[in-house]
Amino acid sequence: MEGNQEDQATENIALARQVPSSPLLPTEPVACILTTDGLQHFQSSIPLVSARILKASSEELDEVIHAVLQELLLPLGLDRGGLFKVTDGCCDLVESCVWHAPGIQPVFSTINLAEQLPWTYDQIVNQGKTVARYGLDSIPAEAESDRRLFVRLGVKSALAIPLCVGRHIHHIIVVHSLREQCLWPDSFVVSLRLLGEIFVGALERRHILRSLETYQQRFEEAAAAAGADFWEYDLSSGKFWTTSRAREKLGFSTDETMTIPALLAKVYSKDRALLSKTLEKARESNGNVRVEYRVPGPAGSIRWMVFRGSLQESGSGAAKRLSGVTMDITERKQLEEKLREQMREINHLRELLEQENTLLRSEAGLNENRHSSLGISVPMQGVKGLIEQVARTDSTVLIQGETGTGKELIAQAIHQLSTRSKRLMITVNCAALPAALIESELFGREKGAYTGALSRQIGRFELAHGSTLLLDEIAEMPLETQAKLLRVLQNGVFERLGSPANITVDVRIVAATNRDLTLEVEQGRFRRDLFYRLNVFPIVVPPLRDRIEDIPQLAWAFINEFSQRMGRRINRVADADMEKLMAYSWPGNVRELRNVIERAMITSKGNALDLSLLDTLPSNSAPAPILPLAEIERRHIVATLKATQGRIKGKGGAAELLDLHPSTLYSRMRRLGVPWHP
Repeated sequence: MEGNQEDQATENIALARQVPSSPLLPTEPVACILTTDGLQHFQSSIPLVSARILKASSEELDEVIHAVLQELLLPLGLDRGGLFKVTDGCCDLVESCVWHAPGIQPVFSTINLAEQLPWTYDQIVNQGKTVARYGLDSIPAEAESDRRLFVRLGVKSALAIPLCVGRHIHHIIVVHSLREQCLWPDSFVVSLRLLGEIFVGALERRHILRSLETYQQRFEEAAAAAGADFWEYDLSSGKFWTTSRAREKLGFSTDETMTIPALLAKVYSKDRALLSKTLEKARESNGNVRVEYRVPGPAGSIRWMVFRGSLQESGSGAAKRLSGVTMDITERKQLEEKLREQMREINHLRELLEQENTLLRSEAGLNENRHSSLGISVPMQGVKGLIEQVARTDSTVLIQGETGTGKELIAQAIHQLSTRSKRLMITVNCAALPAALIESELFGREKGAYTGALSRQIGRFELAHGSTLLLDEIAEMPLETQAKLLRVLQNGVFERLGSPANITVDVRIVAATNRDLTLEVEQGRFRRDLFYRLNVFPIVVPPLRDRIEDIPQLAWAFINEFSQRMGRRINRVADADMEKLMAYSWPGNVRELRNVIERAMITSKGNALDLSLLDTLPSNSAPAPILPLAEIERRHIVATLKATQGRIKGKGGAAELLDLHPSTLYSRMRRLGVPWHP
C-alpha cells in the first residue's frame, strides 16, 4: 500500500510540472490581455528575479516577493496573484506572498478548498494538474459549485498551478483577471511555474535557516549549562567520566571504562586523527577547544557529535582535567546539507534559465520564418506524411537535403508535433563551431576544465533535457566528438569536461546534413556506427527545382513577411515574373528564393513586385540529372568504344585509353551490359 501511495505521489508531482496539453477553450473568442511585449518582459525577468530572491535576507524576503509580484503582474493587466499553502485539504493564503491591483478587494486568507472548490481541488491537489480557466464558459458542468464561487469573487479568468516541495504538492500559485477574460499561453504557464518554484524554494530556505538558528540557540544554551551531556577527562590517568546520556551517545555501556583509545575506536575512522589532535592540543593550550566528529550508528547510519571543553587548573596552576559538553548535532548537519542541496538546485535552475533566455533571444529572429507552409507539391506532401508518422515517437531522425531546402524548418515541424513541444528546441550548428569548442558546447564544462575556461557552462545536451536537440550540419562534426556523441545516443549519459560525474539526460535527437553520409562513411570522414544510429528514420527534403508548384506559395509567404517587416504593401506579381520564378533552377533552393524576394521588395517602387533582377541571375537551364555511378561508367565505356570503332586491344584501343587491362575491360562490359561486336 505504501508503495502505491509513493508511486501516486511521484505521478502527481510529474503532472504538476507539466503545462496542460489540451486546456478547455472558450466557446467564443476572448481577448488576450497578455501582450507579446508583456510576456517577453515577464520571461526575461525570471533570471533577474531568481538572483534578487537569492540575495534577499530573511527579513527582506516578504517585501521582495510582494514587490516582484507587483512588478511582473501589474504590466500584464492582471488583478490578483499569490501563493496558497496546501495543508490537509485546506489552503492558507501566504499573506506575505499576495498582491492585489489598485482598487481590487482582497480575498479570504483561509479557504477549505476541498469543500468550496471540490472540482478544482481534485484537479490540482489529487491529480497534480494545472487548472487554466479562460472564462465561466470554460468551467465544466460537474464543477458548478466552483462556478458559483468564481462568480461571487468576480473572477473572469483564473490560472492555478500546483508547486511541489520534495514529493508533495506543497503550494499553489494563482493569478486572477477580474476585468477581462484572458487566454493563458503555454509560455506564460511555464514561466509562472518557475516563478512560483523560486518563491517556494526561497520560503523553504528561510524556514530551514530559522530552524537552524533556533536549533543553534538551544544548542548553545544546553552546552553553556553542561546539562546531561557533561563529561570530564583526567589528564593524569587518561580516563573519562561522563553522564549516562553522554555514554549512550558515544556508544559506551554503563560499566565500560572510557579511555582515549576506546573513544577513538568508537569514532568514524576518517575523524580519529582530528579528534586525537584536538585532545593533544588541549594539553598545551589554556584556551577552549571545539571539534566536530562522526560516530557510526546502527544499519550504516552516521551521527554527528560536537566536542566542546576547556582546561580546568588546580590551585598550583597545573592542568588536571579537561571538562565540557558533547552534543548530538546530526539534525543540524542534515538541515545544513538540505540547505546546500537546495542552493545547488536553485543555482542550477538559474543557470538553465539564463542559458534558455539567451537561446530564446537568439532564436527570436528565426521563428518568423518557421511558420511558413511546407508546401503543396506532391514531394512535400510526402515529406509531411513522414513528419506526421515520426513526430510523436522519440526515434532519431536524419534530415538530408541540399543547402537551403529548409531542413531546420522540417526539424521544427517534427518538434512542434511531438510530445516535447512545450519546451524549446535546442539547435547546434556543428559547422559554425571550432573543433576545439564543439565538445564543450555539446556537453558543457566545469570551471578550469582547460585554459580559458573561467566559468562553469551547461552544455546543449543538458539544456535540451526533456526536449529536442537539432544537430545541424552533423557531417562537419570531428571524429573524436562523434565517438562521444555515439555514447550519449546509446546510453543517454555523458560527463562535462573537467568532471568525472555522469549526467543522465532524456533528449530526442534530430540530425541534418547537406552531404551524402553514405559517401562520407565510405571515405572515412564519418563513423559508420554513428551513421546507423542516426539513420533510424531518414527524411530527404527535395530541392526546390523538383517542387516548382510550391514556388508561388513560398514567394507570397516571403512577400507577406517582408511587407510587415518593411512597412510596405505588395499586392501583385506579374504572371510573366511568376513564370520566371518557376522556370529558374534555384541552386540555392528556398533560401535563394527568399533572398531574391527580399531584394525585389527593396527595389520595387509600386504595389507590384519588380522582379527584373531575375535577368541578372545565372542561366536558368536545369542541371544535369544525377545518375548512378554504374550508369556513368557504362556510358563512358560505350563512348570510348565508339571513338575506337569497337577496337579494345592494341595501341589506341579502348583498354589503353581507359588505362585498363583488356581482360578487366571485358569483365566490366559483361557486368554493365555493354554490347560488343569484334
